[in-house]
Amino acid sequence: MPDLNSSTDSAASASAASDVSVESSAEATVYTVTLEKMSAGLGFSLEGGKGSLHGDKPLTINRIFKGAASEQSETIQPGDEILQLAGTAMQGLTRFEAWNIIKALPDGPVTIVIRRKSLQPKETTAAADS
Repeated sequence: MPDLNSSTDSAASASAASDVSVESSAEATVYTVTLEKMSAGLGFSLEGGKGSLHGDKPLTINRIFKGAASEQSETIQPGDEILQLAGTAMQGLTRFEAWNIIKALPDGPVTIVIRRKSLQPKETTAAADS
């Protein structure tokens, strides 16, 4: 029995340690981007947010819609965390609250502050999508 307990403990601590090291070693770059809001929105979908299916996560860009201004600018990517939108901090908001902020914005240029982790494997996602 003690062997089983010790292996369970070491597996739990190894898993916790790997989570912490990934977060602490991930370098991130913050970008300020201006996108054109049209009647259809900003051209991307969000995932995460407070109370999401996977727990409280940062609001990140999930998908970029074809033909949208955000696709044409190529400055935002899936996985980018949205820190600020038109001067409003986005941390701690639900995805629904974030969409209400986006919907309430007038059409025209919108300034977005995003954080991109530099350790995102771009080739892997491209290969998985094809």
